[in-house]
Amino acid sequence: MDTAKVKYDVKKAYMQITTSIAFYPMVIAFCLLALSWVTSYLDRISVGGSLVDEVSFLRVDNADTARSLLSALLTGLITLVTFTFAMVMIVLSQVTATFSPRLLPDLVSRRGSQVVLGTIIGSICFIIVVLSNVGTMPSGPEVPPLSVVLSVFLGFASLICFIYFIHKISNEIQIGNIINNIYRNTRDVLDRELSSGSYQEKFEEEEEFHVVKAWDSGYFDKVTTEDIMKGSKKLGLKIRFLKDQGMYLLKGDPFLKINRPLDDRTQELLEENVILRHQENVVENFIYGFKHLTEIAVKALSPGVNDPGTAIQAIDCLMDLLCRLQQLGGQLKVVKHEDGTPCLIYGPIPFEKIFYMCSASIRAYSTKDVTVQTRLVELISKISERDEQDKHRSLLEKELNSIEEASGKDITAQEDLEYLQALLQRARKEHM
Repeated sequence: MDTAKVKYDVKKAYMQITTSIAFYPMVIAFCLLALSWVTSYLDRISVGGSLVDEVSFLRVDNADTARSLLSALLTGLITLVTFTFAMVMIVLSQVTATFSPRLLPDLVSRRGSQVVLGTIIGSICFIIVVLSNVGTMPSGPEVPPLSVVLSVFLGFASLICFIYFIHKISNEIQIGNIINNIYRNTRDVLDRELSSGSYQEKFEEEEEFHVVKAWDSGYFDKVTTEDIMKGSKKLGLKIRFLKDQGMYLLKGDPFLKINRPLDDRTQELLEENVILRHQENVVENFIYGFKHLTEIAVKALSPGVNDPGTAIQAIDCLMDLLCRLQQLGGQLKVVKHEDGTPCLIYGPIPFEKIFYMCSASIRAYSTKDVTVQTRLVELISKISERDEQDKHRSLLEKELNSIEEASGKDITAQEDLEYLQALLQRARKEHM
């Protein structure tokens, strides 16, 4: 049991480290630091000088000149990295205040910004090592020629990276690009689920299943599918999840069922590969994408921001995603082994729950804005149009009634109220 806990903590820590803003900068900085030791060794045995002789116009033989050049580069890069870190913090603060704090993990884990920071920090480490070797190497030339030349090139590379960073950060801070990134990530995951062939209407339990309670508190985030399938095949284990991904679990809550009595090996397998944590990554769980877009729309409609255009853009993205999600509604996801034996059985996608979470939250903040209310009605009409079996007719009718009731209380202009009521009547007539 202790081994399972350690392995689980290691996997959880690995995910947190690899998505941290410091991960790639540390890796790149260490690589460039190691490169500085390699080039210093090559300069010491005169191999570096032979390589630089091929491009003699880059060679620097005077120690004072080399120190001045390297000192100037070092000072400039330290200033550059200070500006870069300051800009990152400003952007993160602005996103938190203006859009949603839920967007921070996605922005922090972007590799472009991390590579820029890593290149600049690594260049600083490289130049510090080279500067310490000017006139101090016990053997070889007074000035390490190869190291100095590479320092100059790293200075230019850092400058180019900083220009790229300015361009990238100015694009990432635009709310339209943030919404599009969330939409594309969620859409890609949904399309992958739709084409997986893992969904079916029913799954008959031919054997007795035993309930397993949650061993820790946290969000049911993801399952390391490949690892758990290897282990479950050896044990003949089938796992049926009772909770939807993205739900918060308390320790001791009924969590899943298994087709064999719980023992130490099974408990260890589950604890190692079913990840519970407190971050929301759209790529690992598409439900988070719906939450993030809804929160952006609600934040945009708040009095402090007052940006209905952003809310409408978020609603348009939700419209497309909900229509895709509708195709998975009511079906079970069954992940099978190569021989066709079921291994992981997930519950049906809670379409009605997700739809209500999105529409009710936005409706509550948009009752005075007829343009946003109109777009909500169009969203319901599109979903109803694709609801060929009328699975969600009752839910959609209730939401139309809620929009009519809320708008009737808060919209004061008679013309706006009549326009919205006509739109509601047309939606009921055409699709309900």
